[in-house]
Amino acid sequence: MSVGSYSQRSVCTAKPDETLRAVAQRMEKEGTGSLVVVEEDRAVGVLTDRDLVLHVLAGRRDAGETRVRDAVQRSAFTIGGDARLTDATNLMRRHRLRRLPVVEAEGRVVGMISADDVVRLLAEEITGLARVAAAQLPFGASAGAAAAGAAAAGLKPPPGMRLVEHYRSDVKCLRADTSARALADMMKAEAVGCVVATSDGEDAIGIVTDRDLAIRIVASESDPDATPVSAIMSAPPVTAEATQPLDEVVAKMSAHGVRRLPILSGGRAIGMVTYDDLLVAFGRELAQLGEAARAEVRHEQRAEQAERVRRSAETRLRELGSKATELGGQSIDALRKELDGFRERLRRR
Repeated sequence: MSVGSYSQRSVCTAKPDETLRAVAQRMEKEGTGSLVVVEEDRAVGVLTDRDLVLHVLAGRRDAGETRVRDAVQRSAFTIGGDARLTDATNLMRRHRLRRLPVVEAEGRVVGMISADDVVRLLAEEITGLARVAAAQLPFGASAGAAAAGAAAAGLKPPPGMRLVEHYRSDVKCLRADTSARALADMMKAEAVGCVVATSDGEDAIGIVTDRDLAIRIVASESDPDATPVSAIMSAPPVTAEATQPLDEVVAKMSAHGVRRLPILSGGRAIGMVTYDDLLVAFGRELAQLGEAARAEVRHEQRAEQAERVRRSAETRLRELGSKATELGGQSIDALRKELDGFRERLRRR
């Protein structure tokens, strides 16, 4: 798989001298959360909606006066379209990147690949492997039963295998009547991109993200000090209970197109399950499974090698035994007994 084959070919760009308000409005229009910052047709960084929140709202700057160059973290990280997908994932992991501009040989930006793109591609491959696993004939089952089971299963894990509470992370909450400016300050201080809004400090009534701030405050030129969280939050929030099976919660996130989902107990937010946290957890589990598979392969290879050595040794010993028979005598009988013992030790090994 080459990066160029799977990258997003339609790339939104920004120039270093543009204002943050202008690029925020473009993000809203294009429905994107990031722009590639280009200078002389070369990528010099990636600007995200979170950058807007941190530099404009939390940084107390005027979005109409602050330039892209003041907010973007200049980065030389790009990848060629002919690079392998594994090269992109390794670069993202090593430098903690979520997005990589894809460039031609001369450095011109021709696309963008994100961690989400890679996940979707890997999911297709894993789904194929899951179908193979589901179609495997269990011991004692008929081929028809195995095929019917694979088709009927729909690749769904047994219900209740894993509960979402085991995958939840901490959640940050604040009252819905808090100002958008205070929300941005909290997001910066706590290093979070999502907060649960409450009606009285307890019951969850909405959810608000850094993208909501970028679009509904920065792009719309609203006053962050006079605009309450209740005016920009998504309500009611898509939620789950801690006792729900994980597969149900993942299906709910997919159906509603959300990356973050509050976990409730008695109406109160007690945790958050996020796309990124699940990705890390699943990646760790797949890595452990892969290591176990590699260990099994190595064991089987060693066993096969030992079997080849044993067969070769037995062949040689039979030849020596035949020669010993031809020679005869007490000394030769002793040698034959020693060879038989050696052969038996090889067989037990």
